[in-house]
Amino acid sequence: MRLLIQNDDTPFLKMAEDIALYHHERWNGKGYPLGIKHTTIPLSARIDEIADVYDALVSERVYKAASTHNEALEIIYAESGCHFDPTIVAAFMTKAEEIKVIYHT
Repeated sequence: MRLLIQNDDTPFLKMAEDIALYHHERWNGKGYPLGIKHTTIPLSARIDEIADVYDALVSERVYKAASTHNEALEIIYAESGCHFDPTIVAAFMTKAEEIKVIYHT
């Protein structure tokens, strides 16, 4: 599906389009806008979804307090295979301490 970028096959722009279009899809197919699942969701969108959720969890918002790094990890791990691609969750977990340092620096 090409909705945002017409007649442009630039890899960087294609990846940006995939992230914008599909980062709300869910591994189990219960996301939106198309309800696609598993590896039919572009890899870039599957990666972005975990980063986006981590950021949302550990950031303070006007409507919620920030979760701790460990609380965010627990939530992401619990959603492995449902909300998130289990392979990407596993990779994220192996780099969790590095992510914490980078994010909170």
